[in-house]
Amino acid sequence: MQLHELVNTFGQDLKQRHGQKIHKLSIHGAFTCPNRDGTLGRGGCTFCNVSSFADESAQQLSVVQQLLARRDEVTRAKRYLAYFQAYTSTYAEVEYLQRMYEEALSVSDMVGLCVGTRPDCVPDAVLDLLAGYQARGYEVWLELGLQSANDKTLQRINRGHGYAAYVDAVTRAHQRGIKVCAHLIVGLPGEVPMDSLDTLHRIVDTGVEGIKL
Repeated sequence: MQLHELVNTFGQDLKQRHGQKIHKLSIHGAFTCPNRDGTLGRGGCTFCNVSSFADESAQQLSVVQQLLARRDEVTRAKRYLAYFQAYTSTYAEVEYLQRMYEEALSVSDMVGLCVGTRPDCVPDAVLDLLAGYQARGYEVWLELGLQSANDKTLQRINRGHGYAAYVDAVTRAHQRGIKVCAHLIVGLPGEVPMDSLDTLHRIVDTGVEGIKL
């Protein structure tokens, strides 16, 4: 049995709504994180290893250069989402974020943005900016790294925020009609299977539109 027979996958959902395959193109925006720059801590969360999924050297290239290079590698899609993936991609002044996001959307065949961030780094001004792109017809996803709804686990893995910050961010995003994808890690140290199930139920209760495991 295939995964799409059990759940509505992200790719399947996009294809149904856009009428064709949409591919996410990852971008390194050279952002940092309050859990790395000393605002909340240094060294990041215990599990953080950006080089495992992002090319750190890519941050030396412009957003457009990265997207064009990624686009040339894709053969199964002709339309794309610009995915700001590495570190905390809302952790900057709104004017700077706007320049970055606009640069991404200037590349042809981009249908929208996926913005990865922390739930404690999405002030109203950033949500208003993202809502503006959605109002212009772009696909917009706010991808919130949560990992667990258990505050003791969040403290153990050095997240620097609690579950309440996630609920607050989702509530404010939904007030603006912005779709949210929650990032979770199953089997974190100190957790048992019931902890993961509890996290899942609590996330679903917030009305989140997507879950990344």
